Amino acid sequence: MNIPNMLTIARFILVPVFAYTYLFAGNNAVSAIILAVSAVTDILDGYIARKYNMVTKWGAAFDPIADKLTQITVAFCLAFGGYKVMWLIFSFLVVKELILVLGGIKLYKKGDVVIGANWYGKAATVLFYLVFFVLILFGGKLGDASKYILSAIAIAFSIFAFVRYTALFFGIRKKLFNKTLAK
Repeated sequence: MNIPNMLTIARFILVPVFAYTYLFAGNNAVSAIILAVSAVTDILDGYIARKYNMVTKWGAAFDPIADKLTQITVAFCLAFGGYKVMWLIFSFLVVKELILVLGGIKLYKKGDVVIGANWYGKAATVLFYLVFFVLILFGGKLGDASKYILSAIAIAFSIFAFVRYTALFFGIRKKLFNKTLAK
């Protein structure tokens, strides 16, 4: 187990810690710090993996799962905590990620292919983190319109990322299908 993979595991551990702190301890500042630590470990694991040639298939597969689990959990916690717009984001994230994970599993089974994170997926993740931070720290001071606008921007970019990943999926699937036919 290398350092980037350990950082990914740490992010999985931080998910329930965040949920408990936000929902039961009611401490938004600590919740924001936990989310920030999760974001930093996400940045560090990718940086270390690429810089020191520690990229693994496990990391390529589980790093985005840790990201999505974090996003879905934070969206759920915010929705449960009273931010009604988060129910839309939570639902969207669950459906989108379920589709992407099932597609990823299919590619992996068919050709041992793992689709890693791309810039548009990373940008969508950063936007969601920013929206989450703003809502956790300043949500009570924002009007509903501001909350909806912030959320709409994050969702729009996430839809863009979803469309791009879907196109990539079908391109890879077509190549795998053609390779199978050639045999």
